[in-house]
Amino acid sequence: MQGKAYSGACAVAAALAAAALAGASPAGAADKLLGKFERWEAHRTGNGGDAVCFIATLPAKTEGKLAKRGEATLMIAHFPKRKAFGQVQVKAGFALKKGAPFELAIGTKSFKLSAEGDSGYGDTAKENAEIVAALKAGKTAAATGIPAAGPKIVDTYSLDGFSKALAAIDKECGRK
Repeated sequence: MQGKAYSGACAVAAALAAAALAGASPAGAADKLLGKFERWEAHRTGNGGDAVCFIATLPAKTEGKLAKRGEATLMIAHFPKRKAFGQVQVKAGFALKKGAPFELAIGTKSFKLSAEGDSGYGDTAKENAEIVAALKAGKTAAATGIPAAGPKIVDTYSLDGFSKALAAIDKECGRK
């Protein structure tokens, strides 16, 4: 998916994902597009001390099919108020099978994400930092999940533009 459809869908998915990660979006919070970097978009949402910066992308390729599926997204978010930076979220777009692994593979490294509902997350600041470092060095990332009902789904994300998008939110949200 590319062009306007890609951009608009990515922005909507990322905004929804950021709101979900943040717990609740502040009333009247405006989304500011910081830039488009190949397959990635960088955003800032929220007001003042409640600001959240995030980057997001949609899968470049998907293997496996489901009759009903929401949008899949790979996202990294910064929460300056909480001093939490580089938090990883992979939204599968379907309810994950309880107890089944949800993995993100980047190059030769594989990370088991904590699954909740239709998303997977890095558990600790250390793990998130390791995932972000692998994303910076990689070319693609593959998220593998098993739906509550259905076959295994593998979403492959391009990492083209990842580092530039990350630098944009680092600057916007004061990460050094």
